[in-house]
Amino acid sequence: MDPEQSLITEEHRSLIGVKSVPVVHVLKASDVRQVREALHDTDPKWSEESGQAGPWALAILEPRPTVGLPDGAVPRVLPTGVLTQSEWTVHRPFKVGEELTATHSVADLRERLGGRFGRTILVLVRTEYRDAAGELVAETSHTVTQYDPKGAEAAS
Repeated sequence: MDPEQSLITEEHRSLIGVKSVPVVHVLKASDVRQVREALHDTDPKWSEESGQAGPWALAILEPRPTVGLPDGAVPRVLPTGVLTQSEWTVHRPFKVGEELTATHSVADLRERLGGRFGRTILVLVRTEYRDAAGELVAETSHTVTQYDPKGAEAAS
């Protein structure tokens, strides 16, 4: 393939900004307790009596980036992908038992030439979590680096 020609097509770019079908999640007390105990978090702010879950509750809600999302929601440009970066922003504490609606979208696609994996595609997936009133409660961004193992061998 000509190194000057991008692997990212207009079809791939057309997915940028398209939100997935909303998915409703409920933070169950048992899940919150299990994660809190696994982390040995004894902060009274996140006790069962407080009714609030710590920011780590996003770990309960988060799908693996690009897995479990609707077919076609995230472009597959190269055959292999690895999570290379995650960012979580929590705007307010989560309430145990509250319904949060998540929507996912591709925020950006970038291509890199060279490096350890040869030619790579960076896919930035963004998720928004909103409460019943539509207020933004939390958001996450995950960068998945797609690569072709054959390209990594050629770059060596």
